[in-house]
Amino acid sequence: MTEAKRRSAPSLWNILKVVFAVGLIWFVLSKTDLTQLITLREQISLPWLVAGILLYFALTLLKALQYYFLIGRRVDYPQVLNIVVVQNAISNFIATGAGIASYLALFRIEQGLKISRAALAFLLTKVGDLISIWLFMLAASLLAWPQVTALHGVVILSLSVIGAAILGFFAAVFWRQKFVSILAWFVDRLRLSRLGFVNKFMDLLSSLAEQEHAFVFRMVGTGVAFSLVYMAVTMAWIYASLQTFSFAIGPLPVVFVNIFMQLISYLPIQVFGGLGVNETTSLYLYGIFNFPQTELAAVLIATRLLFYLTNLVVLLYLPLYGLFHNRSSE
Repeated sequence: MTEAKRRSAPSLWNILKVVFAVGLIWFVLSKTDLTQLITLREQISLPWLVAGILLYFALTLLKALQYYFLIGRRVDYPQVLNIVVVQNAISNFIATGAGIASYLALFRIEQGLKISRAALAFLLTKVGDLISIWLFMLAASLLAWPQVTALHGVVILSLSVIGAAILGFFAAVFWRQKFVSILAWFVDRLRLSRLGFVNKFMDLLSSLAEQEHAFVFRMVGTGVAFSLVYMAVTMAWIYASLQTFSFAIGPLPVVFVNIFMQLISYLPIQVFGGLGVNETTSLYLYGIFNFPQTELAAVLIATRLLFYLTNLVVLLYLPLYGLFHNRSSE
């Protein structure tokens, strides 16, 4: 494959993702009563609105704190927070992959942190997230089991796949280089080594296998603790966002639906913070709980607008950080 073709392939894929997102959001809009969407302005609950914004701020602070501890506190917390704000902005306004790339680049270029260390912190964060997703999914599914009969197979499959991924991670920790060598053999046999993200993942596993067991387990424990708190606050934030528009819903459907939303966020099909994908998936999953589709579609569009506005408010930290950093340097 020529260099021109290699460059055009990601561009084409990004264009397809944008078209896909626009198509899905158009589908959600087609389910929306415009009059009902406009009247949502009169249903806004100011206390819930403030609570939702504060909870989103808390999520940003928590994610930065998680990275801060997982990189061994080698970078000051305000600087880590600055990187997380940039990463979130790029992920939510452009694409998740671009956000991850900015996270690694900013730690390497601005803070002088080794790519391997920053990538290892990111991997441990994702492992913590997967464990918390598995626990939340198990608890929510048990509680909602009679109501979600149509998804029993999906739930069991998801729990099995996530559980296998977690076991694979701990196998890499225990068997170290032997496990990585076996996995590398399979990757070569399946000719997956031609894929860039597969090579990066294998490099991360090799870096992980070089670490001591005590260090990895301590870091995993830290990552899981932060991820569980982060997931709980995420559910509270989503619930507050729905309550902002006076949507009558209980906590259990919110937790059940948005655990699946967390899984979908791992798929490389999202742009603009999951625009279209999240709304369409939520419309289907909440429909299982018999919520009215027209009202739900309007609320989902409204919460999407609120999500973008909240992200813009969070971006105010960047000039404040720049001002603080410049004064500190002087």
